[in-house]
Amino acid sequence: MWKVLLVEDETRVRRLIKEIIDWEKFGFVIIGEAANGIEALKVIQEEFPHFILCDIMMPLMDGIELLRKAREQGFEGPFVMLTCMNEFELARQAVEYGATSYMLKLSLNVDTIREMLDKVSRELSKAATPARQLSYRDFELLYWYTWRQIHGMEDADPEQRDLLDRISTSGFTHVDLCLVLHGARGIDEEDLIRSGLIYSKETAIIHKFRMHGCTTFFSWVSRSEHPVENDLAENNAIGYPAVCAYSVALSELESTWKDMIRNIEESWYECSKSRKAYSTTDFNIQQPILSSQTLWNMEREILQAFERRDKISCIRQLSNMFDEMKKNHTSMTVVMEMAERLDNRFGAISGHGKAQTDNWLSAASHEELRLFLEKRIDDWLTKWIKTTTLPSGHPEINRIVDYIQNHYDKEITLKLMAEHVALDEHYLSGLFSKKMGCTLIHYLHKVRIDQARFYLLQSTLTVGEIAERVGFGNVAYFVKIFKRWVEQTPSEFRKYHMSNG
Repeated sequence: MWKVLLVEDETRVRRLIKEIIDWEKFGFVIIGEAANGIEALKVIQEEFPHFILCDIMMPLMDGIELLRKAREQGFEGPFVMLTCMNEFELARQAVEYGATSYMLKLSLNVDTIREMLDKVSRELSKAATPARQLSYRDFELLYWYTWRQIHGMEDADPEQRDLLDRISTSGFTHVDLCLVLHGARGIDEEDLIRSGLIYSKETAIIHKFRMHGCTTFFSWVSRSEHPVENDLAENNAIGYPAVCAYSVALSELESTWKDMIRNIEESWYECSKSRKAYSTTDFNIQQPILSSQTLWNMEREILQAFERRDKISCIRQLSNMFDEMKKNHTSMTVVMEMAERLDNRFGAISGHGKAQTDNWLSAASHEELRLFLEKRIDDWLTKWIKTTTLPSGHPEINRIVDYIQNHYDKEITLKLMAEHVALDEHYLSGLFSKKMGCTLIHYLHKVRIDQARFYLLQSTLTVGEIAERVGFGNVAYFVKIFKRWVEQTPSEFRKYHMSNG
């Protein structure tokens, strides 16, 4: 049975799709449902579906963003988009990103779904042509498990060991690997064959695994075809950094691939386009030593400068952070995730929400990513400043609001603010309420609680640590004020939103 993931935010439509046809009769079984892209990514990682049927327009993460993320994480199965009459441009964009096809919701019936399933089944069968009783999905799972282990995301899994045994006993004991850092531009096996980095053999099975602007090509042959050490061609350069390893024993796949990734990361940091054969003796890269807390502190300083709309300080802090990551050779995956997290937060702070990152996260070098992120900072701040109106018509009140926005984590009282703008304390109290529609303390609590929400959802800080970071010296008082504003305790708020995506 081919496993199907159904992604659709309308319960009525999901029910129609499930009930309109006997899926198992056509060789399919629906193993999971999701109402948005965020939920779907979790199901993909846990259930490994073969095929995804997905709506385009959904809350939190739409179908196109899900398609892009899923492809980046290695999912290469069929992806059929559900669309409405007025969404043809989005459907076309989805096909450009690698969707198999799209279907109009209004045309959903037994015949159209049967026709779509026939097409998907042929595509899956073609991709999974038995390789000595193995399917493409077996190899795909092996790559995904191995990649996650290399990056410390999970421990060895019994299913992975079973995969290794089945692949080995099927005759595939050695593999050629070629890891290419191409950025957003993309590359395929024909490019590598023409450049002599991998060799075209009728009996070879070639797969590719793409993540963060890097693609690893795996070329498998059975044990009956004796592995031969290939010489790395120096002609017909592909113009991208590449590392190749030939005749790698299956038992050495994880360690070799891990070292190749670290090797290509060296090119990413140095903006090098060199190509070389992998060797365990010619490479000595310093292990990362930057702790997650150190990186978080650096991110916080960047965000605080952004909140102050201090572009010069924000870019300077970003440059310092990138220098430290380069000095300590921080994993490219960690750097990419940090960049995406910062960009999302810039959008939230500036009030413009999350923007499509397209392919900029696939920057072909560390320096290219830094320059991209600098431009994003400039773009976000420009949009923010253009759309910002002063909070009141009174200059002193505007100064106080600006002070609170940038120093909410410090001690702030009516008396201190009166001194800050050189006004009488009692006069300021009435003036602030008149101009802002609430008391100064009420406004201060709003700013602090908004920031606390962010920390609860975007960090692993404890409630006590969050209370301190947003300016509450007493945890019990923080919990009391938070519940007054949100109608949930901080712990209840975090648990509810984490469990509901």
